[in-house]
Amino acid sequence: MSLTITNKSKSKCSKYEFSIYEHKLSLVDLDNYILEVLYDENKLNYLFQKDIPLSGKDRVKQLQRFISSSFRNKEEEVLDNDIYADIELNSNLATYYSFFAEALLARLNIDFIDLDLVTAVLKIGDNIKITGNGADVCMFSKNNLVLGEAKFYGDLYNGAYKIVKDKSFISKLDDYISRINSTDNITIKGINGDITILTEEEIKKISLILSGFVLHTQDLKISNYNKAYNLVETIAIKDFPSHYKIHLYHLPIESKNELIFKAQRKALDLIIKEKGL
Repeated sequence: MSLTITNKSKSKCSKYEFSIYEHKLSLVDLDNYILEVLYDENKLNYLFQKDIPLSGKDRVKQLQRFISSSFRNKEEEVLDNDIYADIELNSNLATYYSFFAEALLARLNIDFIDLDLVTAVLKIGDNIKITGNGADVCMFSKNNLVLGEAKFYGDLYNGAYKIVKDKSFISKLDDYISRINSTDNITIKGINGDITILTEEEIKKISLILSGFVLHTQDLKISNYNKAYNLVETIAIKDFPSHYKIHLYHLPIESKNELIFKAQRKALDLIIKEKGL
């Protein structure tokens, strides 16, 4: 099973692209594939602590990120109806379970952009103890820096519109470009604590990709997808270097609520197995 990238739209200035993750899976198989990718012990560990052995307690903590906080440490007591009730309780929150899309975006960045990417935080300034990236996903390798914004929405257009029109999306790159000028202390801190400090010239040579990702419920109307793809024309970044890119991605699923249910149920079952309950 695999996903492939197909370009759907490119802006007139050719700086911004919108693509879809295509596949030949049934929608049920797609849900299973997504969960396999996210919950694979080695792959999930890679996102948090590359090359560091995973303890049983760490595995449980990682999986607990994917369940409701009210379910933690009593996983064996949670029934299916409890999960559905939690989903219903949060169904009106646009940001509910958005971190699931963030985790998937991180995984897809590795698979499709750079196999050497690791999760990191970015700080421009002189304080390496307080680091932040202002992005859902910040990933780094010697060849690429990726800033990401992910949404888990009921439809593609509203999710993509939220990313593109959200001031934080544009400001991330505007701020990044403006602040690295005349700055000799750009700190990249790996998730395992490793610190890399780069000069202005060094950081400018690294390709930067601002990636937006929408995980959403499938829409049968192609016109609605085309409307979303056209949003690339509304992106405008000042002084955009030629080796920087903005790439929007999306992946349609059958049901947002059902995938959330499956994600929580599988995480709960894996935790119960890990604890030996």
